[in-house]
Amino acid sequence: MIISMASCSDEAFTSKYADPGKTSTASCEKLMTGVFYSGREYTFNSYWRIFTWDYSAISRYAQTLGVLNGDGRYQYSDSYASDRWNNFYNVLSQFRVLENEYNKLSDADKANYEVFVLLAKVYMYDHLIQITNCWGDVPYSKAGYLSITGDVATSNPAYDTAESIYSAVMSDLKAINTKLAGMTSLSPLTTSYLKAQDFINGGNLLSWRKYANSLRLRVATTVADNGTLTADARAAIREMLTDPSTYPMVDSNSENIKVIPDTDGFNYGQQYQDGWETWIGELNRASKAMVDALQGDARMDILFDKNKGGNYVGVDTHTDFATQSTLFESGTHYSAYDSATFSRNKKLEGIIISAAEVALHKSNAFSKGYATGDAKTAFVKGMVLSTEMYYGINAQATYRTPTAAPATNAVQAFATAKWDAASNKDAEIATQTWLNFGFLNSTQAWTTVRRTGYPVLYFPTDNSSATCPNVPVRLRYPPSERNSNTANYTPFKNEDNYTTKMFWAK
Repeated sequence: MIISMASCSDEAFTSKYADPGKTSTASCEKLMTGVFYSGREYTFNSYWRIFTWDYSAISRYAQTLGVLNGDGRYQYSDSYASDRWNNFYNVLSQFRVLENEYNKLSDADKANYEVFVLLAKVYMYDHLIQITNCWGDVPYSKAGYLSITGDVATSNPAYDTAESIYSAVMSDLKAINTKLAGMTSLSPLTTSYLKAQDFINGGNLLSWRKYANSLRLRVATTVADNGTLTADARAAIREMLTDPSTYPMVDSNSENIKVIPDTDGFNYGQQYQDGWETWIGELNRASKAMVDALQGDARMDILFDKNKGGNYVGVDTHTDFATQSTLFESGTHYSAYDSATFSRNKKLEGIIISAAEVALHKSNAFSKGYATGDAKTAFVKGMVLSTEMYYGINAQATYRTPTAAPATNAVQAFATAKWDAASNKDAEIATQTWLNFGFLNSTQAWTTVRRTGYPVLYFPTDNSSATCPNVPVRLRYPPSERNSNTANYTPFKNEDNYTTKMFWAK
């Protein structure tokens, strides 16, 4: 058995993962880790992600960040867009190499190594959907093969429609769950490889099934309300929520899908703190939208620091820039993200999927009749889980004494009252989903706003910008893509602007 397994391994590798650009052979298990590692900057709360992706643009569009009404405030850096785009295609290229190595194996060896391909695919799909949510139609099915073919002449890939990507991902995640459920007798060597190489779920296949199904619920929720995939998405939601034993999901905070610092390159470091606190704190001020939505909410105390006057005050987009600047420069008016919970918390986790998100998606489905269940119960559970998660993050703080968590029954009572008082249940669910994503999952928060129209956010027109005077509803393709993949880009050129809504958007 060991000799058989060695057909997809290279004993010369001593590192955790394999870089196919530097070796002629690679192990399947290390290539799986390489897929995870390739996407680390946009999975963990890295300095680069915080500064160039979330807080320079996406959090502004979702107002999970306090935004000053300066000139060019909605214009997104082409170089930063290129970096996020290229990062995904690095992930995809690494996955293609893994697939290629796996396909070379005998059928007997494939039985032992398929699991590494499946886990890597779930993670890759997560990032593919994030890219599709931001850009729409993107190259996928023909992309990522250059390192395998070596053919530069045919390396520019055709685009897949966003509809085809969402549809394929929903379908394949279902198949992955089924395959993982059937893997009950993996060899001891495969099991040991999983534990050693999987720094997301530690080789726990049930956790991976919960990741796959929760991700499928997220994707289906995105496209269930509008567009051409509503029937398929609602059917997927109904199928999963009707049969939770077959389709287990993340149900408690102990099951959250996440990466933790100080493992496999996910390190805190001074740069991480700088990502939040440089530029005189410009990237860590609260938004009025979030502060308003958190009135009376126990999460307020560990999401934000009070200002010098002892109040929670967020940046108001209705305020003119000159006044905002004066208040900002005083350094005492606006609240900042809680430094103990976030910027100086060396144990802050990179949250991929939370139990609170899943509960709130269930509430959304029940409220809209996509599945049978109690929307109120799921809503209250979502708020309780979100509060528990954020207080759990704060409890790891060493910068100052953690804040005592509120009693669960008090949070339940608050959430129940909020539900009962809400005249628009869908708006309340969407707002809580947006709050839970917050600035730890800004791309998801932005998707929630565009998908539902809630919370209703005010963005004044930037008359100084001819290219992006209003908040974008999608990103433009990076210049590198427009210029190097021109033939495939051209058919999509007319939709390549900041104003073409996603087919699923409200």
